[in-house]
Amino acid sequence: MNLISTFLHEQYWLFRHKGAAILLFAAPLIYSLFYPLPYQFAVVEEVPLIVWNNDFSAESRSWIAKLDASPELRVVAQLAGEPNKAQWQQYGDAQAFVYFPPNSRDKLVHQQQVNVAYGAKADNFLVYSTASRAIGLVLADINENWSLQYLYLNDKNAVTAEQYAKPIDSSVVPLFNDHSSYMQYLVPAVFILIVQQVLMMSLGMQWSYRFELNRPIGNAFALWNAHLWIYTLHGLALILFFFRWALPQQGVEINIDNRLLLHTALPFIVASIGFGMVLTHLMRKQESAIVWLLPTSIPMLLLSGISWPSFAMNEGLQAAAIWLPSTWGINALIDAVFLHQMPDIMIGWRTALFWLSLSLWLRLTVTDDMTAAGDNAAETGPSTV
Repeated sequence: MNLISTFLHEQYWLFRHKGAAILLFAAPLIYSLFYPLPYQFAVVEEVPLIVWNNDFSAESRSWIAKLDASPELRVVAQLAGEPNKAQWQQYGDAQAFVYFPPNSRDKLVHQQQVNVAYGAKADNFLVYSTASRAIGLVLADINENWSLQYLYLNDKNAVTAEQYAKPIDSSVVPLFNDHSSYMQYLVPAVFILIVQQVLMMSLGMQWSYRFELNRPIGNAFALWNAHLWIYTLHGLALILFFFRWALPQQGVEINIDNRLLLHTALPFIVASIGFGMVLTHLMRKQESAIVWLLPTSIPMLLLSGISWPSFAMNEGLQAAAIWLPSTWGINALIDAVFLHQMPDIMIGWRTALFWLSLSLWLRLTVTDDMTAAGDNAAETGPSTV
């Protein structure tokens, strides 16, 4: 068969095969509706907070009231003494703490420095950053109020006093994007990975069915080319679906035009197809594509560096991760769509060229064996396996 007839034949198989159709159409739709639900309100509020107050003054109690009044914090306990592990463990839901040392108020009255210790559990970056940022803002407000009091005493002109107070104004830099990070970065990253995975699994099913039915490959190059075009079109359509419909439906703003979006996504899609052809080359049953490829989703998400920084990984993992299409695709699309940074497209095409070349070579090597198998099957009748 020529290129066009092979393309039409493979596309027809794809639409009439229920399993592959569910992977390509139903699975992305279901994920787009249900996966973002836990992250819709991506603002953490009322983080449980323990306050160790060793000052025992009216001012320190007002400071605790300010902490409790913050929308991001909820004081669950006020304890005497210094922070200790035994008391911390008694409040299992507590995620953060603040410690006011002895004589805090007296030191402030005498214009002496007070070191207030605070921290949070680091097992969740979002909670840690939210608590740390909220505590820091409250302490900065307390610091500013006391600074203004001193200046008012030394300068009868309140306007001048406030101007002098600005140099000691505190600014708190959030350690983590605690307002939209999960919805705006992790959820889109998962969607991008879903595109890769459904393409590879569907492609593996379409490749393996020939072995189950003992059907010949025919023109191996035409088949490789047909799969490349079919899944490139489907992959780009999925990218548009996620970024133009699914994410905006969840309130995620997408500030990128379609041309740039597809320009960035194309090398990722092509690399994913070549990668999928290589991984599924030895598969001989359709269900093998799902059985073997589905468990790779979480490792590939982790290796992409979107949930844990790549530079902190083992050097061997770093070297392997850069050749995964999902690693480049996730970071490139996140950079282009949300950070407004143009990724290095040539790196994406380098990855795509590597996997496409390897996949084409593998497809061409099985042509003779599969054609002979198909001819034998035609002479002896259908297989009973």
